[in-house]
Amino acid sequence: MALFAGTYENKVDKKGRVSLPAPFRAQLPEGDGRLVYVYRSPNLAALEACDQAFMERLAESLEQFDMFSDAEAEMGAVILADARPLSLDGEGRIMIPAEYMEFANIDGQVAFAGHGRRFQLWEPSRLQAHTAESRTRVKGQTFRLKPAESKS
Repeated sequence: MALFAGTYENKVDKKGRVSLPAPFRAQLPEGDGRLVYVYRSPNLAALEACDQAFMERLAESLEQFDMFSDAEAEMGAVILADARPLSLDGEGRIMIPAEYMEFANIDGQVAFAGHGRRFQLWEPSRLQAHTAESRTRVKGQTFRLKPAESKS
């Protein structure tokens, strides 16, 4: 499964195309399977993105909810129904849909922020503000690593 780390900023061209950062591209399979799923964040003014393996995990996770329940319908609508598979072109670019760029207020530049198995796309100044607020909130907190799974 992919691991997305780091923060990168790239220019968006007039057609809405942007180069996926090289370290992020390196996490995707070669050949026809080079795509990312992008959807509007349910609780941030940003876009969320992931590879196909993580999108499959998201779909499987919906099975924790009762079928046809409000929770299942809502999570399906805001993530799975909203997700767009975006293929990388020969130059490693994706084309961000116009309505997604408008949602995240992206115009001219986009900041990519790695979040482990997924990454986010932000308008750069919004990412800076979000990061500063996050640093303030987590100051002094501790973090516990999830136990490693045994591979027996």
